[in-house]
Amino acid sequence: MIEKNTIPQNGENEKPPVFKSWKRLYIFVLVQLSVLILLFYIFTKAFE
Repeated sequence: MIEKNTIPQNGENEKPPVFKSWKRLYIFVLVQLSVLILLFYIFTKAFE
């Protein structure tokens, strides 16, 4: 009996769980981080 390996050996075929590509996921993470930093800056200036 021949077993098929269902796990891709190279990472090219893998897709992220939510977005259609890894590039979009990385962009989302960077935008979210930028917004969070901006909010912390605004809160810091507001409550000095």
